[in-house]
Amino acid sequence: MKKKIIIGIVVILVVVAGVVAFQNKNNSTNNQKIKVGVILPLSGQYAAYGESVRNSMNMSLNDLKNKNVELVFEDDEFDSKKALSAYNKLQTVDKADIIIALASPVLEVLKPTINQTDELMFTVGNEASIEKDNVFEIIPWAAGLFNDLGKEVSGKYKKIAVVYTSEAQIFETNKGLFINGLQNQDYIEIPISSNSDTRTEVAKMLAEDVDAYTVFLTVDQGAKFLNEVAKQSGENRPQVICDGNIELTIGDYLGKVIDKNIFEGCLSTMLADNTTKDFLQKYKETYKAEPNFLGVYGYDAIQVISKVLGAEKKTSWKKTLEDKKLVITGASGKISFDETGSRVLENEVHIYKDGKFVKFVK
Repeated sequence: MKKKIIIGIVVILVVVAGVVAFQNKNNSTNNQKIKVGVILPLSGQYAAYGESVRNSMNMSLNDLKNKNVELVFEDDEFDSKKALSAYNKLQTVDKADIIIALASPVLEVLKPTINQTDELMFTVGNEASIEKDNVFEIIPWAAGLFNDLGKEVSGKYKKIAVVYTSEAQIFETNKGLFINGLQNQDYIEIPISSNSDTRTEVAKMLAEDVDAYTVFLTVDQGAKFLNEVAKQSGENRPQVICDGNIELTIGDYLGKVIDKNIFEGCLSTMLADNTTKDFLQKYKETYKAEPNFLGVYGYDAIQVISKVLGAEKKTSWKKTLEDKKLVITGASGKISFDETGSRVLENEVHIYKDGKFVKFVK
């Protein structure tokens, strides 16, 4: 009889242990740490962006009163193949509860995999396209900026050239949104292939007598095109129209263009900078440097995970984030998500003047 009782107790303990293990895997409470897998470009051409986001995340972690978040960083080197390998490690070895990524090529390769699971991903950078899925953008979807840019410059010029490459989906998407915003503005399209030296395309553009142009190209392609415009057009060159991508990478452009004044007077639409002074001051004190534009979104991603998701079961995370009533005040301003999981956009118009972008006053 005693033997049966002992066996019964063992069976009960095994069942209870199994239930607890299941709950620990699928629930996240204030007493259990959420393991966050972070995939950033920590080396290579865009390492400065990744480092700023990593610094901001670590600062955010230190600021948490409830230390319910653990960070595991992986370097994608701005390479989609390395990002996929990093993601697999985070899932299989580190058992991450949620993923955060930045680079656009990385987001596009991870999205299909993420959407086949019950896992969620936060993005500090922008996707090429958005839909209702498992991906939530802690940074507003900047594609809306291109439509707004089209509206802003519509009517300001006689004829605009839209220069683009069709070899990357994000440039096609941005180009289409910009053209949609142009409305009744006269424009032409100038496609560029990846192996072009741009001489023929620049000559074609100038022959159309345009007085403004914008480029949806990589930094290397864009700089090559701008240099050729400066070479062929002389003093009567058309005005460059910038955008958020050019504004964010202006340092890279200035290192590659021959005429540093080519951007003077160019307009850009950019995400409104609502970053708090407290965040900026603390970052400077902690790292003896200025954070780049993306850093604050990394900070807020950790705050949202800790304070919002940390109070919910893991199985309820997606529903919680999709709730239209959810409004969070972060270091980057108010955070709320639309029906696609994209953060609601606030923007402003900038102009490049005397070597830097400043707020444009109409």
